[in-house]
Amino acid sequence: MQNFKRSILLSLGLGALCLSAVAPAFADSPGLSGSWKGGGTWTYASGQKESARCRATFKPSGKSAYEISGTCATQSGTVSQTGFVRGSGGSYRGTFYNPEFDTSGKISISVSGGSQVVRLSSTKGTGVIRLSR
Repeated sequence: MQNFKRSILLSLGLGALCLSAVAPAFADSPGLSGSWKGGGTWTYASGQKESARCRATFKPSGKSAYEISGTCATQSGTVSQTGFVRGSGGSYRGTFYNPEFDTSGKISISVSGGSQVVRLSSTKGTGVIRLSR
């Protein structure tokens, strides 16, 4: 059960990371495309917390839209996810999905300068990740 919870947490973290990486690309700066990294805290629905380190890449997929792929690692293991966000200015919203654990949820990203804060949520828990180049 604990490994399942950690897997869900990793999924949430990865989703957040992925979305954060996408947000900068949409900030009307072509140099923002590529890889981002950082870390944050994941809180399971049970209240248990775990730290995660994440990497994400993002690719524009249309006007105001981005596809995301990312990976997050914790003491429990490593999880990969995909996501999609849409937005403008410094605010983006979208969804993420982890096929390995069939987990999906919502992501919101706030971009400021060369960093971003990604917040994600699902029925399995919530996460906050801070990313930079």
